[in-house]
Amino acid sequence: MIQKAFIRNELRYRYPELKDSIRALMQPVGRPLLFEGTGKAYGARVIVCDSAELNLLSSAGQSESLFLCIGAPKPELLAQYDICVLPNSEQVGNILNFLQRLFDRLDDWTESLRQAAEAAEGVEELLSRASEILQNPVLLLDARGHIVAHSEQGEGAVGMEPFPLDEIIHTSGERVEKRGDPSTPEALCVQIQSGDARYTLLCTASERMLYASDEIVFESLAGFLRLMLSERKRNVDGRRKRRDNEGATSAFRSLLLQENEESATAQALSDIGWSETDAYAVVAIEPVDGDLRAAQVDFICDQLESALEGCCAFALPPVVVAIVRTDLLKGEALHATLRAISHANGLLMGVCEALAGYSYFPQRLVQAKRALDRAAEIGGVACYSDIIEDEMITCAQGAFPAALICMRPVLAMRLYDRAHDTNYLKTAEQYVENHFNAVKTARALFIHRSTLLYRLDRIKAQFGLDLDDQSLSLLHLALSIGIAKTL
Repeated sequence: MIQKAFIRNELRYRYPELKDSIRALMQPVGRPLLFEGTGKAYGARVIVCDSAELNLLSSAGQSESLFLCIGAPKPELLAQYDICVLPNSEQVGNILNFLQRLFDRLDDWTESLRQAAEAAEGVEELLSRASEILQNPVLLLDARGHIVAHSEQGEGAVGMEPFPLDEIIHTSGERVEKRGDPSTPEALCVQIQSGDARYTLLCTASERMLYASDEIVFESLAGFLRLMLSERKRNVDGRRKRRDNEGATSAFRSLLLQENEESATAQALSDIGWSETDAYAVVAIEPVDGDLRAAQVDFICDQLESALEGCCAFALPPVVVAIVRTDLLKGEALHATLRAISHANGLLMGVCEALAGYSYFPQRLVQAKRALDRAAEIGGVACYSDIIEDEMITCAQGAFPAALICMRPVLAMRLYDRAHDTNYLKTAEQYVENHFNAVKTARALFIHRSTLLYRLDRIKAQFGLDLDDQSLSLLHLALSIGIAKTL
């Protein structure tokens, strides 16, 4: 069965001036038949006929059929049936042969993909087979835009400037879509869900333009890929050099995904030498270059486990996760080691600081991921404590608009600065960050101390904000400054 829209689009390549009256574009139809009489109900089939035959057709039971009519039928029939009008000069035999070859070719391609899916150990083998058919790169991206698998043709395809990858990843749906406009090369995309993980399957028109048949192939590929992902055939962990943490990986993954009772998981970890009384930091990791294929995941995990004592690292799409046994008061030493690993291997890391036991593991991972979102601007490794002020601002704004939370004097400073090109808000921010030390603040602002004191007096006189007032809420002040900077 092939959708009517696909057949129409294929015919348009052969007959650029093709006219049609198809209303049920997504209706699937079977292989073509010749016209067999005016009283027959044809059902969901492609029917090849001429205009004289179609003009005599009974209207009963023909809503599912697609008629390929040589010559134009009576105008009223175009309002009744799904019809493609072909040139008068065309021969019935040519149309039948064209359609039979079309159905045969798609059947062959689907069977080839099915065999590849059954035989392949990992999805990259299936993607490479699909790429041979599509004659274009095929890639699988996770929810954060990392490459988790690609065809042999896919090397270097992702990251190409013309393709709006971020938009495609966040807006693709569960049905195959063709994207592209005059300024952007065409691409096919579809979203694939596997458990809690979300992926985007992408075919970019890098080698040749995309045809209507490609959408059928791509849809078949997505179906086989969903099955392979559900069977965990991504080949992750297949080339690990260190194999001693397999039991711990399963247990920690269960904790993070809340698959089993915490007590049962704690006992399983205890049996292999991990203690519930120890403290554990949770780290979320991703590569700077976006390459998170199986071999790269294995390499990252091996690097972390080799460099960190008491570390269990594994893939938990869309990131790599490391559970590190550490001490509550040794955070800085851990962060220094992570920064060294980050810089040496081109990695970004977000860290949820250590906490004793196995409670709140899913929430710790959420904190690590949020820190990861800011890691690029904080030297490659960000701790959740580094972004806590921004998190507080986000939480505070959950129920009310930011302007209603911000201190009015701080809001007034922001508006005045924008109107008069002054920097009173920056002065207040530095004064708070330097713990109200005038000398340090003046140094940070590259101004004389007397200039700073003048500005503080102006802030007090003009905006009614005494930054040295002991009764001032420091939390509200810091929150207001953070909000004002975003307005």
